[in-house]
Amino acid sequence: MAQLTLSGWASLELYQILLVFVRISAAMMLLPGFGEPSVPVRMRILAGIALAATVAPAIDGMPLATPTAGGVGYAVVAEAVVGALLGALCRTLVSSVLTAGQIISQSVGVTNIFTAGISMDQSPTIGAALYAGVIAIMFASGGHHSILRGLIDSYQLLPPGQFPNPAASARVMVSAGTRALRLAGQISLPFLVLALLFNASLAAANRALPAIPVFMVANPLLVALGLYLLAATIPGILDPSLAEWSNLVELLR
Repeated sequence: MAQLTLSGWASLELYQILLVFVRISAAMMLLPGFGEPSVPVRMRILAGIALAATVAPAIDGMPLATPTAGGVGYAVVAEAVVGALLGALCRTLVSSVLTAGQIISQSVGVTNIFTAGISMDQSPTIGAALYAGVIAIMFASGGHHSILRGLIDSYQLLPPGQFPNPAASARVMVSAGTRALRLAGQISLPFLVLALLFNASLAAANRALPAIPVFMVANPLLVALGLYLLAATIPGILDPSLAEWSNLVELLR
């Protein structure tokens, strides 16, 4: 019966942990909440090491032997690509909130007022505030547990140490972009309708009273109505936008 030495066991265990660490860390660089610029890189690395050491023994399909140096490099790069794909999927879907914020700002006439955003990408303040609300609700409701669980379950569809299928990866990214644009349209639809009806009414009033600067006088009313509508619809905005990207495995199918 073949004997497994302590050095061979340690090398294999470290190799398996390394593969899991690379995938989780690459995903955390892009995942909403985990990959924000305000989160220190050191904390992300420590969290990736802790998760990798915890879940690596429970993952099925892990390599049973340590490959050569070239094989290790190939597997590490493949895991980094898979992790980046998972993080990019979530980041693409959650960007729908920022897109909706841009549309809402332009619809209610506050784009020039709130030009500088509160995030690194300088998104409009309304979109950045919605994004911050999504992240807060995610952590408060335990949604980050679903994301971490999805990273572990991703090994069912994407085996460790193998590059994802390029055609399938392109398909899921296009699908994520389509869903993000659809979600952004659904979130901003009430504000588009409000802007359309309001501006149509102002056009009719300006036609009847051409001497009065109707648009200048009524623009504060549009801002007030838009902010009131935003306050009334925020609970419905945050719920669907959070559910769209919490299941990583579903996004990969």
